[in-house]
Amino acid sequence: PSFLAGVCSVEPLMTSISYQIYSPVTWQKKSTKKTHVTASIPPNARSVLVLALVHPPEYPQLDWWDGRGTEGNRKLIRISSDLKGWLSKNLSITAHSVPYHPEKGGVFLKEAAVLAGLGIIGRNNLLINPKFGPYVRLRAMFLETELFPTGPLTEFSPCEQCSAPCQEICPQKSFGVGHYERDKCVVQMEMDRVRATDPEKGQLTDRVRYCRACERACPVGQKV
Repeated sequence: PSFLAGVCSVEPLMTSISYQIYSPVTWQKKSTKKTHVTASIPPNARSVLVLALVHPPEYPQLDWWDGRGTEGNRKLIRISSDLKGWLSKNLSITAHSVPYHPEKGGVFLKEAAVLAGLGIIGRNNLLINPKFGPYVRLRAMFLETELFPTGPLTEFSPCEQCSAPCQEICPQKSFGVGHYERDKCVVQMEMDRVRATDPEKGQLTDRVRYCRACERACPVGQKV
């Protein structure tokens, strides 16, 4: 699969809309405990390097959850680790790997990717890349150096004239009120997990194949 990268500055990311909306509260977990977003930024971090791995439709197994994560995310972690060592050895740049989840000290990856010029956030609430559409998965790294930002994109608006098949196809009608409702999406994800679990043992009998209906319906990137 193809691999992309982009750079944004720390300051505009920390003042982006997600940090305004979700600071400090946010997701409701199954335990009913609220989780707080804590942006754990290294004091000398100046830039964010956003990594994107293409997950093409013909390799759906990259997205299947096996109880430890997905193969695609493990690939991104290996790429991030190797790149961290390379940056230190060859360019004397100190890099910090970032957790995937914002509530665990990570960053809002879609916002970072937009600022880095890797795409725009579409009407399906996914990052849409000009070439690969929504078929990309993201990780990020903080860099202790100021690099020139590679984005955002200024002439890419694929949703403007689109009939939004992504919203129509959602099995839980997560866009029924005109915008994305995460709680409804979580309902579908739980159904997908239960389908792959032995009801007696409570263990996975197969990898969880989470719903990708809105992703597969997006016309951008389908002809790559």
